This record gives sequence, C-alpha cells and structure tokens, in this order.
Amino acid sequence: MRLVPSRRTWKLAALGCGAAMVTALILDRVCPPPIERLHAWPSSPLLTCRHGEPLAAWVAADDQWRLPVGLEGAGPWLPSATMAVEDERFALHPGVDPLAITRAATQGVAAGRVVSGASTLTMQIARMIEPHPRTFLGKLQEAARAVQLETRTSKDELLAFYLDTAPYGSNLRGVEAASLRWFGCSARDLSLAEAALIAGLPQSPERLRPDRHPDAAIARRNHVLDRMFDEGHIDVFRHAEARQEPLRLNTDAWRPVTAPHFAAWARTRWHQDGRTTLDVTLQHGVERLVREHLRSLPAGTHAAVTVVEVGNSAVRAHVGGQDPQHPGHGALDLARARRSPGSALKPFVYAAAFESGRLDWDGILEDAPIERDGWQPRNFDRRWHGDVRADDALRRSLNVPAILALERVGVGTAVGALQSCGVSLTAEAAESAGLSLAVGGADVRLVDLVEAWATLARGGRHMDLRLFEDEPLEPRTALRADTSARIVNILSSDHRVPAGWIPGRSHAPEISWKTGTSAGFRDAWAVGTSGGYAIGVWIGRVDGSGDPAYLGGRAAEPLLTRIAFQLAEMNP
Repeated sequence: MRLVPSRRTWKLAALGCGAAMVTALILDRVCPPPIERLHAWPSSPLLTCRHGEPLAAWVAADDQWRLPVGLEGAGPWLPSATMAVEDERFALHPGVDPLAITRAATQGVAAGRVVSGASTLTMQIARMIEPHPRTFLGKLQEAARAVQLETRTSKDELLAFYLDTAPYGSNLRGVEAASLRWFGCSARDLSLAEAALIAGLPQSPERLRPDRHPDAAIARRNHVLDRMFDEGHIDVFRHAEARQEPLRLNTDAWRPVTAPHFAAWARTRWHQDGRTTLDVTLQHGVERLVREHLRSLPAGTHAAVTVVEVGNSAVRAHVGGQDPQHPGHGALDLARARRSPGSALKPFVYAAAFESGRLDWDGILEDAPIERDGWQPRNFDRRWHGDVRADDALRRSLNVPAILALERVGVGTAVGALQSCGVSLTAEAAESAGLSLAVGGADVRLVDLVEAWATLARGGRHMDLRLFEDEPLEPRTALRADTSARIVNILSSDHRVPAGWIPGRSHAPEISWKTGTSAGFRDAWAVGTSGGYAIGVWIGRVDGSGDPAYLGGRAAEPLLTRIAFQLAEMNP
C-alpha cells in the first residue's frame, strides 16, 4: 500500500523550507557564510613522476589523507553515483530539497522513527565547514547555510568540494585518497562498480569500510548502482554487469613506493606543482638491474645509482640503497652520502690541468716513485711505467702522473674546477686533502659526480641537478668545450671495452666512464656518460667495511654498462 503524504505533512515540509529560507535571508545579512573554508582544507603533499604517475604522498597537516582532484579528476562515474545516492535532485534544488523533506517526514510518521534523512549535498557541505550538534536547530542552521552557499557558489564547485572532502573511511578525505587506498588507482580510473562502492561510503565510513566489512560495502555498492539505474545514469546492461563484479581491493598499492629515496630527496626541495623529473619506466628498469647485479656480490652489499638526462640536468632514475623500511640502514640515501671516491676525481684534475695550460693532453708525465712529506704513493698494480702521455695516464688511472698533474695546476685550482662542475667539497676536506685529492683524499657524493659528468657531456656547461620539471635551467660555463670533449674522448669506449659489455646486442651504446676504488676496498665507483645521459654507480657496505670484491672496474663498471645498454634500448 502506497502512503500518500497528508496535508499536515505537506504543511510541515513547506513550513520547514520556508523557515530555512527566511533564516537564510537573515543570516545572509547578519552572518555571511564562511566561503573561504571551502578552500582552506589542508591537502596531502603529493609527488608525481614526470608523466603524472603518483610517486609519494604524506598526510596533510590535520593527519588526514586528502588529494584534491576536482570534477575532472573524479572520473566518469563518481559524480553521478554520488548524486544518485546522496542527492538525486542536487542540480535542481536551491540548497534544501522540499521533496526530500516531505519524503523523510512521511516515512518517519508511517514508521514511527527516522527512516531516511533529507540532507542535501550542500547541507552536508555546510556541516563539514561548520560542524554542529545534530539537533533541530542545528539542522535549521545547516539548511540556511546551504541556501547561502548555493547563492554564492556554482553547483560544479560544490560537487567538486564534496568529492574532495567527504569522509571515506579511516583518515581518508576525498575520492582520490579513497581510490588509491582501496583500489590502488586514481579516481579517474575506477570501474563503475568501484566508483559506486566509494560513492556509498560517506553514509557510514567505518561501518562500510571494504577491508573490514566487505559484505556491507558490497550491499551498499549495489544500492548505489540501483539508484544510478533508477535515475537513468546507467543502462540495464551496465547495471547488471557492475552488480556482479567481485570486490577486488588493492590496499598494498595505495601509497606508491617507487623510488623512496628520490621521493625523500625531492620532498626537501619541494617545487610548485610537485611533478618530479623521475621516469618511472627507467626507474623500474634500473632497480631490476641493481637487484640482478647484487646477486653476484658479497652478502650485505649495497648499490646506489643515479641517472641524469644531460640536456636538461633532470634526474631520471635514483636508487639510494635498500628499501627505507628495511631494518638497519635502509633510510640512508647512499647516493647522497659522502664516501671516498678513489680515482673517480682524476678526470677533473686533468681537466683543470688542461684548462690552465699547465699540461697538454699528449704531454709526458713520469710514472716513477715519488715522496711528498713522507707520503709515497703507488699505483694499484704496484708497478711503474716510466714516461707516459697524459691521456694514456688518465685512461690507465695511474696514480703518480695524476698527482704530478695536480701538483702542476695547484690544489686550489683543481678544487675550483671540481666545484664549478658540481662536486661539492666541505671546506675541511678541500683544505686537508692536499695532493691526495687526486687519489680519493676528499669524500664526495655520487650525485655530485654524476652532475659533474653531465657537465663534461654538455661541453663544459654546468646546470644544477633538477628534481622537478618546472625548475628553471640556469647553465653557466664551468670548463671549455674543447677540454670537456677531450676528457670524454680519452675515457670513451673508442679506446677500450667496458666490463659488462654485451657482444652482438643491437643498439650498442658508446660509453665514456671512469672508475674508482677507495683505500681498503671500501667503495667501488663507476661514473660516466652514454647516449645523452650521465650515469653513476656506487657499490659498498653502509658501515664502510671493505671487501676485495669492491673494485670499481669489477663491482661497479658492469652495472654502469648494463644501464647504458638499457638506455640505448629505450632511446634507439
């Protein structure tokens, strides 16, 4: 039997609407609505990769997850699903819905209890920006505020605010945070069934949490789908198909874990819209190569890798070590830690000597025993090679010729060249290293060495590393173009074959690189350039303990070569 509202019910509904209107007009003069609060809710800091993929996010200042995306980012189904289940006449009413009030009153009278509410989306928004007790007076104030909001704000703005701010379980605010949390994807990529489930959550976010109460969540989802069908938002086929879709939560993927060390680094240099330079495809490829390579090295070995696009100094891949959640030293970004570089600084010592005119690339240096203040440096192979050309001495990484080159140009000039190219040295290190600078006497960071090699690769023009796409390019001259070209050529694969070379592979890259091994075999390095990228690899242990396996040419160089091959395949 269908209940027909009595005249008394209609009068009560009309009286309630009229009271709300009158109250709204009075309030409008005396107490205008706090429109500014619509835009004052804190957002979660969000980093994305260069093409928009989520990279990392953190809770907002109020400890809630909120990632505003507006109507465009809400996808095709969430707006209509929300209106169908929360406020079917949202597009028509002025903030309060007389028909909804009448329906709620009629059902309540018939059942002797509250069966359904009459809150519109706008009234819910009014309650969000001005919380108040759920009393009759509170409802009246809520209705009045809703009318005020409608006179000052468009329907699209109100709906966007609701979708970005409504509660969706746990500490989730807004559909984007809910979509990432429950289904591991952006709101715009939800299926119809997934969107319907999320649209139904604000009614009772905790009781309907899909991870804890899946049956209740599915029942509510199906109710939303029924409402969408009844309101003409979907046809019978979509309706039936969506109701049959099983619940597939993906709660492990809601906070992206791509490049955690890069994300932490980027957060310290936050820039405007948060779109970073990271290339997620290259990042995953580098991570895979690192995992494979570490299998061939002693237990407890760590690897750090940074890849920079030379033309714009953008960091495209960055592996700082093991997962930050790993117990122990996982949080350390070893690509930004200072370690002894061994011979990895020699290219810049020679560059300073060439640049100053104190040495020609074909000049002769003597590789023979020397002593400086009681220090008697030797070559790695414990042999002496007599007179050698400067380019050959650099290529063979002979120690005494590099020290003689540094002696000719002066430590201060060499330090200046290093810093101009991007290698930051502490004041204490630059002062105390002396001639040992040529063989690893000053600790440096892998990211700085990669930045310096990018400078060589772009003809001596230095640019700071960029972590965000909207950071400006500010090139300046660090070295002459001919000096840079000479260093790159001397160390190129035109003169030698790099460890890890893959014979017969298509898109074989040309590589220029230099390795380094610190005293006591504590650090293995390989840094260079290939195919428009600068690449740096560090291998070692966090605690600095050495291992004979940590030779630059054996532990780090093969990984650099494999990364160069990957880059060549990605950019044929």
